[in-house]
Amino acid sequence: MPVLPVLPLASPLRGHAQPLLEAVRAGFAQASGVELLPKPAEEVAQEPLPALLFLTGGTEPQALAFAASTPRPLLLLAHGAHNSLAAALETLARLRDEGRKAWLLPQNLPGDLALFARVAELGRALRGKRIGLVGEPSPWLVASAPAPAVLEAKLNLAVVRIPVARVRTGGEGERPEGPAQGVGEAERAMAGRVHAALQRLAAEENLFALSIACFELLAEGCTACWALARLADAGLPAGCEGDLPGLLALILSQLLTGRPGFLANPVEVDLKRERLLLAHCTVPLSLTEGFLLRTHFESGLGLAVAGRVQPGPYTLLRFGGKRLEKAFVVEGTVLAESPGREDLCRTQVWFKMPKGALQKLLREPLGNHHVLLPGHHRRVLALFHEVFLAD
Repeated sequence: MPVLPVLPLASPLRGHAQPLLEAVRAGFAQASGVELLPKPAEEVAQEPLPALLFLTGGTEPQALAFAASTPRPLLLLAHGAHNSLAAALETLARLRDEGRKAWLLPQNLPGDLALFARVAELGRALRGKRIGLVGEPSPWLVASAPAPAVLEAKLNLAVVRIPVARVRTGGEGERPEGPAQGVGEAERAMAGRVHAALQRLAAEENLFALSIACFELLAEGCTACWALARLADAGLPAGCEGDLPGLLALILSQLLTGRPGFLANPVEVDLKRERLLLAHCTVPLSLTEGFLLRTHFESGLGLAVAGRVQPGPYTLLRFGGKRLEKAFVVEGTVLAESPGREDLCRTQVWFKMPKGALQKLLREPLGNHHVLLPGHHRRVLALFHEVFLAD
């Protein structure tokens, strides 16, 4: 059962409120499957999404005093007795007048509470985590390089800057196995060294995830494609080109699904059949039905992954804007068709999208890289963005 810490609020006129609190908690648990866990104000204030439980009316001043103690978005919970809803409505109106982010959930909206509890859980899981930015974002990511301070301010994520030179000092590592085309022992050994170096960096810096300016390695004939795939398969979200918005989407894939995401370039639109072709030179092997080791597409160097992504339901996600205040999130289907084109990055996927989604992507683009997450997760991802990132 999901757990949501809450601050119970009761009027002094009510007297001993513990029996009422227990009855209200039981009602919420039965209706929504969410356990409300009473906590003191100082602990609730540190939650990414603090929740106030209005047990009675007359609690508006308490709620506003608490709101003044934290800048975070607020969740207001009300039940159907003791003027709980009246107090919550009055408080919400005042908070909205002050420009605060706040949402009101009555007890009889069980699905909504479970969704908010999941979003709060994601915010909690991100809090205080360290993510590595190895090198600088690639110069062509002109719309995909928000200041690291944005992630720190909005999600309490610490962005650790690491020079690419620390990857070049990697020793021997795991030798990539699998069928290959156009690559030999030198490329396999190189890929193993990059993987070992990134593993070491992640351990030394206590990283929860990382993104590397991988094109900086090409001068030495190296690529990070295979290394990033293996890190992702091991549960460490790993992205390309120093793309922080893309890395955040990969992190959410791991947290939501327990599986990595696939970060890729949109390369072709098929408006008639409402589908988008995505391609990149790395993909987590756990998302594939099979793969071939090949060279990196643009350079012809190193070792990349040409994977056949498992067909089925996926969610396509992209955060954008200077403050990550925008988002594109749609549910769809990865098709079984494998283009196998030689004029694109090695892993290629056709993604069937809802009607009108392609037109929105073209009219209101947020940038290049998009991430496919296994399964359908539009509601929770859209709410996560609304709560924590939208201005």
